[in-house]
Amino acid sequence: MRRVLVTGAASGIGAACADVMERHGWEVIRADLANGDNVRQLDVTDEKNWESMMADIGPLDGLVTSAGIRTRNMIVDTSLEEWERHLRVNVTGTWLAIRSFLRAIPDRDLGTGTGTALPRRSIVTIASVNATIAVPGQAHYVASKGAIVSLTRAAALEGAPMGVRANAIAPGPIRTPMAEERLSDPDQLKWLTGRVPLGRVGEPDEIGELAEFLLSERSSYISGEVIFADGGWAANAV
Repeated sequence: MRRVLVTGAASGIGAACADVMERHGWEVIRADLANGDNVRQLDVTDEKNWESMMADIGPLDGLVTSAGIRTRNMIVDTSLEEWERHLRVNVTGTWLAIRSFLRAIPDRDLGTGTGTALPRRSIVTIASVNATIAVPGQAHYVASKGAIVSLTRAAALEGAPMGVRANAIAPGPIRTPMAEERLSDPDQLKWLTGRVPLGRVGEPDEIGELAEFLLSERSSYISGEVIFADGGWAANAV
């Protein structure tokens, strides 16, 4: 059975990804700062936390980095602490996850230069449609998600010789606890669905199914890509 670690797995997209992976036959290790059923506690910004967990769980076949935060403030009202917190959780947390995943690959799986096929592994990061489409009041979040996209592409290049693919998913509005406040506001909901050509909010399982596809051998020639799962938002130029 192939093994995958999902961060941010206590709720929202992370929980959905973990559930979908299990339905597809993966052995799922769930990690989150928050408590939850079968969830290992992990602060994704803490290097020592990562070292301890990876020493315990060993090599993995897949990684999904869904841990993240988002607050709303205009640039002029955003504190340095709020800015740096987003970079630390969303970007550094993703970087530590990728580094930990790559470092855990056994030497025997890194090839000997004899042409032997490497075991195949895959990384999926969770970015956002806002990685490329900015919105006011979230510059700190937008910047962090843009950085995740660039980091994922770099990981695809460095991971390829190790038999590792890396891709990012850029969700649009998804029905999660993080989005609950906006989705419960009729004006916000109207604005969001008005931006989405399909005219609806996405469901977490729709992101989970895409993540599982990108982890699986069904996507074996896809790497370094950003897949928008946004109901057409990125294609809507109006």
